[in-house]
Amino acid sequence: MKKIILLGITFFFVSCKNETQEIIQYDKQGRVASKNYVSNNTSLDSVINFTNGIIDSKMFFSKDNESSCYVKYYDKLGIASEGNTINKVKDGRWKYYDSKNRLRKIVEYKNICNEEYANQEFNYDEKGKLLANKSSYYTYKFKTSKLESNKVNELTVNYVPFIKKGTTSLLVFSPEFDSSFCNINAVKKDSVSTTTHLTFKIDVSFGDKGKNNFRGYILEYYYKETSDKNVLKTRERKTFINIPVVVE
Repeated sequence: MKKIILLGITFFFVSCKNETQEIIQYDKQGRVASKNYVSNNTSLDSVINFTNGIIDSKMFFSKDNESSCYVKYYDKLGIASEGNTINKVKDGRWKYYDSKNRLRKIVEYKNICNEEYANQEFNYDEKGKLLANKSSYYTYKFKTSKLESNKVNELTVNYVPFIKKGTTSLLVFSPEFDSSFCNINAVKKDSVSTTTHLTFKIDVSFGDKGKNNFRGYILEYYYKETSDKNVLKTRERKTFINIPVVVE
């Protein structure tokens, strides 16, 4: 490894074939502010940031996707959270830890029409047991594991709601939903309401063989009381579903 030490905040790189360069920057007090690791003189592999000389975050860059980066955040007691970002936006499942570095929460983030959206949340106790009463998520299962084109298969979706009491829920779906759900207000949709225990059952079929997706969202809402009986207010939330399938 070739080490380069910089003072100030301007980056520069020197030629160093087939070696990893460590580029160190310092703050005005002379403490390490960042360490950057660069291979082949151009490819930024990882960055370690420091606050007051203590590690604040680590970023690991994807070699396959320049916009993708795995990030770990730290506090004085150790790792605080970690997960993937795309274009600096949280993407996928992020893990959050307590002061004893125990996993206490997982939040699934989705890019919904180019905005970061907290879609599902899983909370855990000190022993790592899932706390369903403090979480919000869905599970799914097809009646038969083999999916064939133009044949109906029953899909069951079980939902643990975000709003725990007094809500009504609908599963809204469409084969025309795009991958970021930008067009949900512009296409024809179907819906099914819950039967018991927030369980949805749907007959689905796919015309094309190969990789497909079942896309939809669970809409939960409830009516809020107001001082004016002539005014009706509702609170609602969406949980987006994007299930990849392979059709034979």
